Amino acid sequence: MNNLTKAVYKFNELVATFKYEEAHNTFYHESVVKHENENAPSVGLDTHRKEMDVFLSRISNASAEVLNMIISDDISATEWRYKFDHTEWGKRDFKQLSVQRWKDGKIIHERHHYQTENW
Repeated sequence: MNNLTKAVYKFNELVATFKYEEAHNTFYHESVVKHENENAPSVGLDTHRKEMDVFLSRISNASAEVLNMIISDDISATEWRYKFDHTEWGKRDFKQLSVQRWKDGKIIHERHHYQTENW
């Protein structure tokens, strides 16, 4: 197993168990650029961390399951199934595709694709 594969498996393990602080500290690049669907990007690790803290403070009864994974060169793609109760959005049960570009063992770019109420 190569280094990227090991990193992706460990990263996904942390996400699946909602250990986002450890995931941020270990696997996100300081200059990470993150997109939710086609929304404007958030830039930088501190911004990403703050957004995640707000999101996590609004959910309960959460679970995350890896359904499929592809790792090639410096790119990983993971299909997830997320379930949670959100204080504003209500109950959610959906699939999401998360695509990461890696640089020096850290995520430098990430985009999450999932269905919204607008679709």
